[in-house]
Amino acid sequence: MAQGRSGWILRSPDAPRRISYLELLFDLGLIVALTRLSDRLTGNLSWNHALETMVLLAAVWWVWTVTAYTTDWYDPGLPLVQLIVLLVLFGGLLMSLAVSSAFEGASGIAFAGAYVGLHLCRGLILVTALRGHALRARPMRVLIWFCATGVLWVVGAFLPSGVRLVVWAVAVMTDFAVGFFGYPLPRLGRATTEELRVAGEHLSERYRQMFIVALGEIVLVGVRRYGDPPFVSLRTMGVVLLFVMTVTMWRIYIVYVADHLATGIDESRNPGRLALVAAYAHLVMVSGVVLIAAGGDIVAMNPLGQTTVTELAIVVAGPAVFLAGRSVYALVVFRAMLWRLPLGVVALALAAPALRELPPLAVAAITTGAMVAIAFLPHYGRPVYRTRWHIRTRW
Repeated sequence: MAQGRSGWILRSPDAPRRISYLELLFDLGLIVALTRLSDRLTGNLSWNHALETMVLLAAVWWVWTVTAYTTDWYDPGLPLVQLIVLLVLFGGLLMSLAVSSAFEGASGIAFAGAYVGLHLCRGLILVTALRGHALRARPMRVLIWFCATGVLWVVGAFLPSGVRLVVWAVAVMTDFAVGFFGYPLPRLGRATTEELRVAGEHLSERYRQMFIVALGEIVLVGVRRYGDPPFVSLRTMGVVLLFVMTVTMWRIYIVYVADHLATGIDESRNPGRLALVAAYAHLVMVSGVVLIAAGGDIVAMNPLGQTTVTELAIVVAGPAVFLAGRSVYALVVFRAMLWRLPLGVVALALAAPALRELPPLAVAAITTGAMVAIAFLPHYGRPVYRTRWHIRTRW
């Protein structure tokens, strides 16, 4: 009986796996972070600034990923689990407020403190709630590893920006790596496949919901920069292009076997790890979303001006990074190579030098046209089956 009571916080295996309203609220918080990150990217167009932004995005994404696992393993209908999600949402908000100058002074301390604090608070609550239960070792491993990498985050916040970038990059890569390998520790070992088992229906819906919410950030940025120009204007055309780009990304994401992620997770020998690989692939796609939003900013600010090399790289890299992430997602999760996606990446990369003399609006129009072709051209050829679950893919 004590063992049963000690696991009161866990989801019942027979409980419905519907997405809760609290999880939707949490996803809306992600838009704030993505908008701030895209603003940060265009605020200083340099390669070092871009690397800093990618490290910050990876940290924000890891917060979302761990929270998605939390609401999959633990009952989101319980007040304690709701408190955990709200605490993480608040910590994520503090991180979002600090991202603009996270590599400068006190903002770096705030970002690192919020990141480490929310992970430690969640871990301490879960370890306490699972006292006496066999699954207590799962959050215990996670908590210990976050204590270790938390030292890197906090120490890095007091170092010069260049060194801080290196230390934080090591810290976030460690967070990603130990998660993939089940948080191995000397005495506790690593999390078993059964401990990491997740519900494919719930997590697949979380990924789809998150990505659709993230797409809204692209249009949000375009409208926010719109101002009050004449309706028939270059800015209106820029917003229309962003809308079309959003629709193409939605179609590419949804049409190509996205509905079968739940089957892929449930039938996998290691569902938890496969779901985590899907999270990594989604990080690449979300990076594309942030770059496209930043490209929309560039077009809005100077639609017919001279395109610099950095501006060209951002506008072209957005759809290319998204397509690369979508290719990895299909290949790793479904063992299916969707050839038009990697070919689109190659075509955009090869075309970039020829677009150097064009204004930002023209570059955006060409990349959007390429995405329309990838998303809406008819599919030909027989479906290729490369998964043991025989999931049909459209070529």
